[in-house]
Amino acid sequence: MISTLDNTTASQISAKLRDLREEEGLISLNRVATLVIVTHTGSLDDPIQAAVRASQEHPARIIVIVTEHGSKRDALDAEIRVGTDAGAGEVIILRAHGRVNAGLDTLITPLLLPDAPIVTWWPYTPPASPSQDPLGAIAQRRITDVYQCESPKSSLLRLARGYKSGDSDLSWSRITNWRGLVATAYDYPPAGTPTAITIEGIEDNPSSLLMQAWLQNSLGEDVPVEFKAVEADHGLSAVTLHREDGDIRLMRSSEEGITMSLPGNNDDQFVTMPKRTMYDLLSEELRRLDPDDVYGDVLKKAFPLTGDPGSFAVGKPEPTDVFTADMDAVVKAVAKDAVARIATAIEERGIAHLVLTGGRAGTATAERIAISLEFADVDTSKLHVWWGDERFVAAKSSDRNDRPVISALTTGAGIPVYNVHTIPGADAGMSLDEAAAWYGQQLTIQGGDSAFTTQGEAYFDVLLLGVGPDGHVASLFPEHPDARATSAYAVPVRQSPKPPSERISLSWPVLNSSRHVSFLVAGFDKAQAVKTAHTKIDAAQCPASAVRGTESTTWFLDKEAAHFL
Repeated sequence: MISTLDNTTASQISAKLRDLREEEGLISLNRVATLVIVTHTGSLDDPIQAAVRASQEHPARIIVIVTEHGSKRDALDAEIRVGTDAGAGEVIILRAHGRVNAGLDTLITPLLLPDAPIVTWWPYTPPASPSQDPLGAIAQRRITDVYQCESPKSSLLRLARGYKSGDSDLSWSRITNWRGLVATAYDYPPAGTPTAITIEGIEDNPSSLLMQAWLQNSLGEDVPVEFKAVEADHGLSAVTLHREDGDIRLMRSSEEGITMSLPGNNDDQFVTMPKRTMYDLLSEELRRLDPDDVYGDVLKKAFPLTGDPGSFAVGKPEPTDVFTADMDAVVKAVAKDAVARIATAIEERGIAHLVLTGGRAGTATAERIAISLEFADVDTSKLHVWWGDERFVAAKSSDRNDRPVISALTTGAGIPVYNVHTIPGADAGMSLDEAAAWYGQQLTIQGGDSAFTTQGEAYFDVLLLGVGPDGHVASLFPEHPDARATSAYAVPVRQSPKPPSERISLSWPVLNSSRHVSFLVAGFDKAQAVKTAHTKIDAAQCPASAVRGTESTTWFLDKEAAHFL
């Protein structure tokens, strides 16, 4: 039975679910898990059918979330399926429109089964760091599928950067049977280590990449594992073990199986190994809810990461300097430049994203930008405003960066309230980690995901940054352990050397995803940091040196801050 609810709430959905059970006389089976499916692209039919079939083996409540964040409505619609339409579970399809997407985790909390594990599955486009996504943070297992992405290899790289124990990908599950067959062939008598291994498949196929990394991780450096790109109907088409007595070749010859060629044997053997369906892959993942640590090791092997935050600033145009008399002149110059760039962005692209900073100069600049926008011929309904960092204190605390300028932006400049994206405060009912993950999710919802993970691609139009005497930017401090994070979009910062001790900051890849970066610096106490930032990119020693725009980076300096230049 299928029932629909328009413009509803989670409590109304729960009540309707109880009514449907009573009306249909359904017996509530013991559910072993809650399966959360998250998507905003692609067809729902395939993942729902796969989940319903899998629920026959793993009875689960299935919650499907469709994020319609581009909708002009702010509402929640639902569809509930029970009985034969839901297999051995229940299916709840939620369509979140507009600003309802801002709290997806709180939206589904009343619908989660008590005392049951949670599995979150992104069948199409995954977040860069599933464990940092609010819907991933509540789950014991997080399943992605980069094969469905437009660029599988780059998507897999993103997942490698953001990997946490409990993550898995269906491209890894696709080669489970392949790995078993290769292990069996490896022991074919006379058993011995092959001299080399060749993998054949389609270029950049994620399963081929993972197979190569698995073999390299298992066999070590003594056995070269090479990949050969071929035109084929299958992503992974063949694996050849080169041995002194001849080659063992495993080749997919049809949708149903593998042909195995053995040394000294003229008759090929056919091994039944059908291509795995989405249902097969999902069922395998649901059979074990413990972390798949081998997958994590293979990801590290496939994408050895340097961990250098400064790499995001490399290869961009060199910064330029604008010298002014004092802080007031710095504020005027930065505000004038920012408003001009915002106007250009809206004219050319129909939207603009501005990142503000705190501090005395940052607050004065934000207020001046608001005044300038109020009198400029700029459609401020097209402008989104973000903050580079925020102190994790109560929302109305005078310590916050956003507190002094909210009214000027919304009432004065006429920017819609829902376009002003503030970072949650300590009184928002979230922990520091949850608040950081939530802010990162807002960036994803607004379309920043691709830009933050693609070198040289811009999302923000103007990023304003102040610089501390120690060279810190946002809340990324020199030699601070939390400043090393590069996987999440917004990172929690603890034990900040500058009070208050808990903060939330945009991360290195996000800060480096702006067309134009403007540093606003005034005062002699900043002069040494300015000089250091002008020498070389070194994120650990001087974070200010490691943020650059894709098109331009400008240092707006008063004469005291420029003293050593």
